[in-house]
Order: sequence, then C-alpha cells, then structure tokens
Amino acid sequence: MAREWWWRSALVIALLVLSIFGLVPTVVGWFHTQQVNEKIAQAGSFCTEKGLDCGTILYTEADGKLRVPFSASDKMEEARESLTQELSLGEPTIPTGQTTLAFSLPDILPSWYKSLYAKKISLGLDLQGGIHLVLGVEVEKALVDIVDRMTEEVDRYCEDEKLGCKEIRVIEGKPAMTISFPDKETLDSAKEKISKFFGDMVEIPNPTDKDFTIAFEMSEDLQTYRKNHAVEQVLKTLRNRIDEMAVREALVAKQGDRSILVQIPGVKDPERAMELIGRTAHLVFKIVDDTNTELFQHKNEVPEGWELKSESARNAKGGLTTVPYLTAVKDPENKNIRVIREWVKGKVGPDKEVLFEEEVIKKANIGQDVRWRSYVVDRKTAMTGETIVDARVNIDQRQNRPYVSMTFDRQGAKQFEQVTGDHIHERMAIVLDNKVQSAPVIQSRIGGGRAQITLNALRPYRELMEEAQDLAIVLRAGALQAPVKIEEIRTVGPTLGKDSIESGKISIIAGFVLVVFFMLIYYRVAGIFADVALVCNMIFLMAVLAFFEATLTLPGMAGIVLTLGMAVDANVIINERVREEQRINKTPRASVESGYDRAFWTIFDANVTTALAGFILWTYGTGPVKGFAVTLLVGIISSMFSAIVITRLFIDYVIVKFKPAKLSI
Repeated sequence: MAREWWWRSALVIALLVLSIFGLVPTVVGWFHTQQVNEKIAQAGSFCTEKGLDCGTILYTEADGKLRVPFSASDKMEEARESLTQELSLGEPTIPTGQTTLAFSLPDILPSWYKSLYAKKISLGLDLQGGIHLVLGVEVEKALVDIVDRMTEEVDRYCEDEKLGCKEIRVIEGKPAMTISFPDKETLDSAKEKISKFFGDMVEIPNPTDKDFTIAFEMSEDLQTYRKNHAVEQVLKTLRNRIDEMAVREALVAKQGDRSILVQIPGVKDPERAMELIGRTAHLVFKIVDDTNTELFQHKNEVPEGWELKSESARNAKGGLTTVPYLTAVKDPENKNIRVIREWVKGKVGPDKEVLFEEEVIKKANIGQDVRWRSYVVDRKTAMTGETIVDARVNIDQRQNRPYVSMTFDRQGAKQFEQVTGDHIHERMAIVLDNKVQSAPVIQSRIGGGRAQITLNALRPYRELMEEAQDLAIVLRAGALQAPVKIEEIRTVGPTLGKDSIESGKISIIAGFVLVVFFMLIYYRVAGIFADVALVCNMIFLMAVLAFFEATLTLPGMAGIVLTLGMAVDANVIINERVREEQRINKTPRASVESGYDRAFWTIFDANVTTALAGFILWTYGTGPVKGFAVTLLVGIISSMFSAIVITRLFIDYVIVKFKPAKLSI
C-alpha cells in the first residue's frame, strides 16, 4: 500500500511539474502580447497627439524590436527623446538607411527556456479578431498564361532552328497556340521538329481561318498536372507572404480541389492584408519601342476622354525621335482604362503591345492629377522576376522617399547584364501585374545583379512606405502562378474578439467557483480533494493543448467549461458510492475500495460514449467544431485521471495517516 501510494504520488507530481513547465510559454506569451499591443497603441497615440507623420508601427518577434517609422530624419530626431520617455523602453536604435526608431521589447521568456520548450496555445480568429477568406484559384487562366509564356520559347526555337515561323499566337481562353508559316512547304518541313519540341502538347485542328497554320494544345494529363501544381504553388506562396507579414497563428489550408482557406487572426488592416494576399505579383521586364509611331495613324479615332500626345526620346543610336503616347485622367472606377486597353488591340503590330503606367503629376497650387500614360513595348518579355532572391525597402536620401531594391541570383544577374547591354539608350519597362511601375532609360550595361523599382507617386510618405513594404513582400515570396478571386470573406473586429474573451473568462471562472463551493459544502473534506483534482485537471488540459500548439476558439472555451462539469460528475458518482458503502457499516478503507471499483465502470462507460461523439465531431467537423471536439477529447482523459487517481491519492493518505473511524464525505 505505502509503496503503491508513493509511486502514484511521484507520477502525479511529475505530471504537474511537466504541465506547469509546458504552460509557462503560453502564460508568458499572453502577457507579452498584451504588453506589445499596449506599447503599439501608446506609440500611435503619441504620434497622433504630436502631429507626427509616423508610418505603420510594427513589432517583429524575430529580433524583439518595436519599429516606429517616420517620414523624414529631422522629424525622427525631433520625436526621439520624447517618444523614448513615453514608451520607457530604453534608448532606441536606428537601422541603417532608414528613418525608423527601433525600440527593444524582447520576450519575457528567457532564450534558454525557449530552446528547451516554446510550444504554446494560440488564440483563434473569433477571440482576437482578423479576417477569414476563401480564395478560388483560377487554374484555367494559369494554363493560358503558361502557354503564353511558352510562345517565347517557341519563337526562340524557331529562330535557332531556322524553321521559318511567321506568327505565333495564343488561342484566346484556351491552353493552346497556333503557329503560322509563309507556305505549305515550310510548314511541312518544320512540323515534325515542332511536334517533338512540344512533347506533352498535342496537335489539334486549326481553329482559325489562316492558311499554313498548325495548332497545339496541352494534353489532358498535362492540364491536370498543371492545375494541381498551380494550386499547390499558390498555397505555398500565400504561406510565404503571410509569414513575411509577421502574422502569427495564421491558417492557410487547401479546401476542396480549387479553393484555399486563409484565416489571419489579429490583423489591424484587413483591406491591406486582402490586397497583399490576392496580388498576383507577376514581374517582367520589357523593352519600350520608342520607334513605333503607329498610334499616330489613329489620332482621330481615340476614345472620348483620352488624348494622343507626343514627346521626344532618344533612340538606340542616341538620336532624338518623336514618340506618341496616350494619356487620360484616371477615373475612380477605372472604366477608361478598360476601354482603352480594348481599343489599342491590333493597332501597334503583332509583336508589340501597349501597357499603361499610373502617373501622378503635381500641379502648382492646385494639388495633383493621377493620370494613365501608355508605352508601346515588345510583346516578347526580356526578362522575368523569377530569378529575384531578395527585395527590400530603402530610402532615397535625395528625394526622401522609399523605393524597392531587388537582387537577382547568378543566372538572373547575368541575364540582366546582357539585356541592359543590348539595349543601351532604350527604355526598359518594369511591369508588375500588367501595369508599368517605371520605365527608366538604360544608360549603360548594368552588372552586379541589382535593380530597383521607384514608386512614381507624390502620395503621403506613410502610404508610399506601406506600398513599398507590400511590394517587397510579394517579390520576396514570389508571384502567384494562378490568379485568385475571393469567394467568401468575413471579418471579425477586435472589439468582438475582446468581448468574446471576457465572456469566456467569466463563464469559466463562474463555473469553476460554483463547482468548488458546491463540492465544499456538500462533500466537505472529500469536496476539498475533488476541488484540488479539478485544478489539476485544468492544468493538465491546458498543458496538453499547449503541447499540440492548439488554437483556442470560443467553442474550445465551451469545451473547457463542459470538461469542468464532466470532471465534477465523476467525483459525485465516486463520493455517492463511498457514502453507500459507509451506510452499511464498512470500514473507511473497504468503503473507498468498493466505492471506487463500483464507480469506475459507470464513469468509464459515460466517458466512452462522450468520447465517441467527440471523435465524430473531430473527424467530420471543421474550424470551430473541430476546436470544440479537441478540447472535449483531451478533457475526457484529463478529467478521468484527476477524478480517479488524484482524489484516491488524498483519501488513501488520510486513511493511512489519520485512521479515521468514518470518512468526512
């Protein structure tokens, strides 16, 4: 008896110590998150009160820094001393090349503790607010884009093999292309080589009315593979983007065959997050053709609201040439840009296309105009952004505005140097998602594998900084191989989350207190033992959830409250059985042994049926339902252990130590 008691005691103490050890990161993390939020709010209020043009205040967990950006270095220095006193976080540092004060706000948990154990419970979307998105992946468009990019490879192959290809076109809306030849003889001689080059693409009947033309389409197997790969790539890219946003506890998961579920708790700016997530971020470099003057031929056909203007630009030989371009004031609904994109089709030649830049023009004393401005560029892409290995926000010290610097890998650097060397004195359009970001003139061959995107706008510094940060994030994370559309969106405000937490706390505390008082009053000393077991049960339950890094939701909190009731129910059954044994004049030890033995199978049967229901909810449920099932299943195991093992431990100790004639139960 004594040896068994000591063994059980050692087991319970070891489990308690391990559970408390495992809960420390969760408890400390919650306190630290609260401290970070308070400091961010404090810094934001300070900037507002003092009229300072601060950017988005961020906390980066990696280095434990609270960053407060400013629009200019003089404003930063002006606010430095007073903001330091306000936040009471010590002297800030200033990152190189930035107008940002970085305050040290390290995690309270020591690094050595984190190295041993750092798992913790996260708060779900319904508790801390955020956004819930279901995104549909437009895989059909992805296939068309892949074929569109393949036309460049086919064009190069035709040139290298001297096959005499006349025109290569993508069939609109289909993952297929047509290749035209000048005559039947050229077509027949090239057909076999073209077929071998395509591999998994199959020849289909010519859908056009052009002679000497063959058509190829992706095979069914290739289409299926490409569609699945596009979804997986979008999933990976979205995860990378959200990780770059420094958002914790985000969920990005596949839902069905063509949809992706995204849940981001704690987002302060849902609109910005949605724009960042849904942005395709397809970056290409195209050479501007300033020698193309075909738009002049359509001067009298320009749609209403648009003007055809001209400017002087240097050509490839260094001489001056007159370049036509289209311009119009940007309308809020972007109707005019849709009209002009349709109008320019086929007006600049088959190997050219017209792209547009959003230009901000400052006017003296009357503010600024946002206008569209056209460029005629080569349809063939000079270079893509797939070789980018890094993208960062830097500050132009002369103009005091942010820009995005890009670094290419070795292959990209070599390609960029070759492209710039071949097109000196020409303009290179930096095109992001089919919109020109800037079109600088190439003055010389550019080596070193670096380029930059200047944000050509006269907007407030904070907006420019946010745009630069978002652009750097999507360039680092990579482009989406397929565009996405929002199929479902829900936002949970932080106020609702706070109210939910407070309501959950009140329900758990109220339920716990009521149960404790009931057990004390009704079962006296045995009630005290049951209450201690209840506390241990809560510690075990939370520790297991922390070990599995569970996300605590409102239904999960309901599951915890239910677990409290179930744990007490087991103790009530045990105490009533022991009471019955004492009424027939059994000794305390015999009453306890018989009472626990008789109660065990009743408790076991009840918990098994509940566990089966919980298992079904966990298997077939999603989101909140699964969260409830997890806490229920873990709670069943911990409540059985605490009710049967821990209470028995205390009662056995009382019987052996004090030898009472009758138990206080």
